[in-house]
Amino acid sequence: MRPVQALAIAMVLVAIATFFIGYYVSPPKTITTTQTVAYTVTTTFTQAITPTVAPSTTTIIQTVVKEVSRHEVKYPITIVDSAGRTVTIEKEPQRVVVASTAFYLLLALGVGDKIVGVTDFYYKDPILMSILIKQKGGKGDVINIGPSPGGFEAILSANPDLVIVPSRVQRSAVDELVKKLPPNITTVYFDGYMPVDVFDETYKLGLIFNKVDKALELISKWSARFAYVVARSGDIKLSDRAKVYWEGPRDYQTSGPGGYWHQMLTLAGGINIFEDAQTTWPTISPEAVIERNPDVIIKYTWYYNPCTFNSSKPLKDLYYQVISRPGWDKINAVKNNRVYVFTGSYLYGPGHTAVIALVAKLLYPDVFRGIDPQQWIYDWLRDMGLENPEQVCKLPWVYPAIPSK
Repeated sequence: MRPVQALAIAMVLVAIATFFIGYYVSPPKTITTTQTVAYTVTTTFTQAITPTVAPSTTTIIQTVVKEVSRHEVKYPITIVDSAGRTVTIEKEPQRVVVASTAFYLLLALGVGDKIVGVTDFYYKDPILMSILIKQKGGKGDVINIGPSPGGFEAILSANPDLVIVPSRVQRSAVDELVKKLPPNITTVYFDGYMPVDVFDETYKLGLIFNKVDKALELISKWSARFAYVVARSGDIKLSDRAKVYWEGPRDYQTSGPGGYWHQMLTLAGGINIFEDAQTTWPTISPEAVIERNPDVIIKYTWYYNPCTFNSSKPLKDLYYQVISRPGWDKINAVKNNRVYVFTGSYLYGPGHTAVIALVAKLLYPDVFRGIDPQQWIYDWLRDMGLENPEQVCKLPWVYPAIPSK
């Protein structure tokens, strides 16, 4: 296993293991006074790179929350958010503005009734808004705060007591926004999508909203599936691993070390052909892809939604655009019909496990014969609160389709 793959897998597995170790080392207890309930565990991971090179040692520090009632949280409490900030929550939030993909986590926790403002992307999605309005008892009193991370005046007009912002996206703009907010509005940084900390974020949001039992239920279900997929992919020999070119919504933009999709490919058992990139989201040339000759190509798109579109034609059209690029008929992935176009609609929070399973099955259909990623996708949509997802979302997430068994 390559050192970058070992590190990515280790970071995520340590995050999950550390969470459970931290939770079960001492029995949970009800919080009755203001106290910091976060502590830090340091784990050292050693992986031999080659028989002739000394082992590489990496220290991973993961902060988790452990002191919590199984049934009820007593405020105030203090947590450490994903930006490393210590934040005190004086009481259970009642009016929340969400400007990050933690929105999906809040729906899965069933706290949509607390949400009073969302960014433009979520506000315009009929599926997400239908789930949100149902959780709010049919009330549509949610405002559009504008494009992420939201407008200052729009956020103030929602009169929130808590604002949730991303820690990894548009960080400078987010920090400036947070500085301007008045002190009576609490802010926390949670992303809701990175494999390395999404389970930790699920737990902490469960703590903040007094939904610990629901958070633990989600973590138990999806971390077990996650561990199964990663264990199976980890058993694949290096010589048998697929070389993968992943491309984002923008043509020729790929994922380098530290990027979300680099993590996802690594966890699914693939080798990112641009793992040596110098930036997280590099733009490369078509010739570079031809030269590195990937076994599999995965093109990601934002511009298709299997739950709201009437046809999968946009997915198919994009597929044919990719395989028709000049000179790409020489690439093994194209020659062997291993090019796929994929959307990640709604697959954030613990639902990212369904994405890892889907990618793993694209790469190694025989190894993951017993997994049906489409059913995992429907499971996550149900966890978010969407009723009868099979009837609502009839179109595929990926083209060409992969076998269910």
